Amino acid sequence: MGVNSTPDAACPECGRIQKLRPKTTGGWIRLEPETVPAAEAKDETLCWSITADGYAVAGRGTGGKCYIEHRRVCSRRRHHPEHLGPIFVARWLRNRSLDGLPIEGIIAEP
Repeated sequence: MGVNSTPDAACPECGRIQKLRPKTTGGWIRLEPETVPAAEAKDETLCWSITADGYAVAGRGTGGKCYIEHRRVCSRRRHHPEHLGPIFVARWLRNRSLDGLPIEGIIAEP
């Protein structure tokens, strides 16, 4: 664990445990606990890496894997995140399924 790592924390919306990390630009961000292939994100601004000292940094990093921001795939999100790419849809659907929430009738974001 890096110098600025904190214990993981529950999302206030869905209650699922997330990586809560300070951003190098200030503030904090909740990240999904598992990494995803960085190439699956449509653009680099949707990827996050964690530095050796525990900060979250926007961008793909160097390992070919990245974290994605939890708020974009939270099961309590009301709209299908298809505009962000397949990996976000897959995570959102998984989170909805794990929380026992329906996916029928959900529409894409405008």
